[in-house]
Amino acid sequence: MPRLPALLYFAAASALLGSLLFGYHLGVLNTCQTHVEADLHGSGGILVTGFLMGATAGSLLSGRLADRCGPRTASALNTSVLLAGAALSTFTGGFWVMLAGRVAAGLGSGAASVLCPRYLAELSPVAIRGSLGTLTQVTVNVGILCSYLVGLPYEQGTDTITLFGHQVQWWRVMFGAAIVPALVQFVALARCPESPLWLMNAGQTARAEKALRRLHGHAFRPQDYPKLQQAGAAAAAAAEGTQPLLSAAEQGGSSHEGGCTSSGQHGQHRSLGWSALLQPRYRRVMVLASAIPLLQQLSGINSIVFFSTKVFEQAGLQSPIVGSIAVGATNLGFTLVAAALMERAGRRFLLIMSFSGMAACLATLAAFMLLPTPKSLEGAASLACIMGFMVCFALGAGPIPFLVLPEILPQEIMGTAQAFCTSLNWSSNILIGACFPVMLSTLGIAGSYLVFAALCASSALFFHRHMVETKGQTVEAIHVLLVGS
Repeated sequence: MPRLPALLYFAAASALLGSLLFGYHLGVLNTCQTHVEADLHGSGGILVTGFLMGATAGSLLSGRLADRCGPRTASALNTSVLLAGAALSTFTGGFWVMLAGRVAAGLGSGAASVLCPRYLAELSPVAIRGSLGTLTQVTVNVGILCSYLVGLPYEQGTDTITLFGHQVQWWRVMFGAAIVPALVQFVALARCPESPLWLMNAGQTARAEKALRRLHGHAFRPQDYPKLQQAGAAAAAAAEGTQPLLSAAEQGGSSHEGGCTSSGQHGQHRSLGWSALLQPRYRRVMVLASAIPLLQQLSGINSIVFFSTKVFEQAGLQSPIVGSIAVGATNLGFTLVAAALMERAGRRFLLIMSFSGMAACLATLAAFMLLPTPKSLEGAASLACIMGFMVCFALGAGPIPFLVLPEILPQEIMGTAQAFCTSLNWSSNILIGACFPVMLSTLGIAGSYLVFAALCASSALFFHRHMVETKGQTVEAIHVLLVGS
């Protein structure tokens, strides 16, 4: 494959700062929650719920914003929300301002979980779309790991530091660290082109082709973009006098070149509303697209990671922060492995393998807890099962949902469908978080793990039957497969 221009990697890195902030905001409260509760006299559980509810709303709202403005412009606008969330949390004088900051951070993080994968998928060459798209989950994990590392001073007994002659709580520094990446992302995105696919569907084919040539360089393949070829054929026919000339929008002269449209209509393309998701022609793709993020949460990943502290204690690891860092580092390391495998093994194989492996690890872990096992062996075996579960999650169930949604969803329903499916991920996170304590009290730890093992096994069977392979295929070919021509 020819060498790709630096602009492609710059644009990808600029978008991925949103995923980095998403991960950081998601994890930052974990290591400082007790200190925030003590200083602000409020419940950390309310702050977590506020963040998740904000993220659900942000994911729902951002799809239509991307349809109207383009994914890059929408991402730039979203940096102001992420910045507000970090600033309010840092400089808060009371619990309710902190709650407003966490809700704002949730809004921005939920929007980033939609916008970043879409922009990456729409600017990437087909040959590296999988590897580049997997970096969304990689940077989310980097953000989570950074949030854990920033909490390490609490392990050394550091509660406050002196800044400009004033005593400042360390948790304020932790939240304030998210301000700089948000500012950097805003400046960087201003130098990036808009999504070529969005421009194409907005009727701005000249701008789309220019963006693709800048992003792909010598690797640009016009045959991967039928709409460009159709526009070229129409222009040739118009030049011969056999067809009317292209509209100003198709020539790249849209009046919306620098901003958002008011109705979601761009040139000759119109983004469909929420009711379109119920149309029979989209039934197959919507069932698959809805299941992918929903089944990710039904694997029990967040609840299992949360309860892993007890497993680490059984294994002799007394520090929950160090245990969290170990889990985060494992998740990050094997997500990088997944990025390398994505264009070799394919999405379908990795998903099936991932959920099958998670089912096996959880069933084994439950067996160690239910069967008579020496204490000296139980801790080490439980630790191995938890880490094995994280490895399997990182190789498929973690990164692939963010990657696959922009690949399989047609452009005319992209905004609403991606927003709906991503919101399922966030809302099911809230639901499972609420149900998990009831499961624990009713079924116990081992019984709860067996339920998640059964769900993972069922998910593997679902993907074996319904998942299509998107590796190496143009988005147009994928859409023909799932929706028809």
